[in-house]
Amino acid sequence: MKKLLKGCSGVLLLSLIFLGFYLYTAESSTKAPEQPIFFSHKIHSGDNQIPCQYCHSYVTESTMPGIPSMQKCMGCHTFIAGKDEEYKYDGKAINIQKEIQKVKEYWDKKQPISWIRVNYLPDFVYFTHKRHVLREGIECKTCHGEVEKMDVVQRVYRLQMGWCVSCHQEKAKDGDELTKLKDCLTCHK
Repeated sequence: MKKLLKGCSGVLLLSLIFLGFYLYTAESSTKAPEQPIFFSHKIHSGDNQIPCQYCHSYVTESTMPGIPSMQKCMGCHTFIAGKDEEYKYDGKAINIQKEIQKVKEYWDKKQPISWIRVNYLPDFVYFTHKRHVLREGIECKTCHGEVEKMDVVQRVYRLQMGWCVSCHQEKAKDGDELTKLKDCLTCHK
């Protein structure tokens, strides 16, 4: 009986280790999810030099940056149809006009696009883009990488507590501010 319990506990322990490793690597994956429409930040932010805050205008007003509304997309794409040529991405040829047409179809149906979120924090973390962007002047690429060089956005940093705390330590102006920035209740509500 003892051997059986010992064997079961060993199998259980190995299973938990495997599960933990799986969840850790799945959560930390930087592979970009496949989105319902091909949207190139490289074309928009890089080539056309549209600032992040033009589309993500809520970063200075809200705790969440939000995904741009369809109205924001159509503000430009009512007039801009894109080039009628194949755009090469990841070995695939993508017709930008067809992708823009998909946006227009969603608009005509009054249906939001179900974008798959790339960067996220757990619900127990209190984080406000407004404070970081407006008050502290932190650039988007500090946390999101050089999005203007990405055709398809993918997570660059894992955005976990240790990463955030190390940034807080670098940015703190004095000991009092560091104490506040390292206080659990600053980020965990």
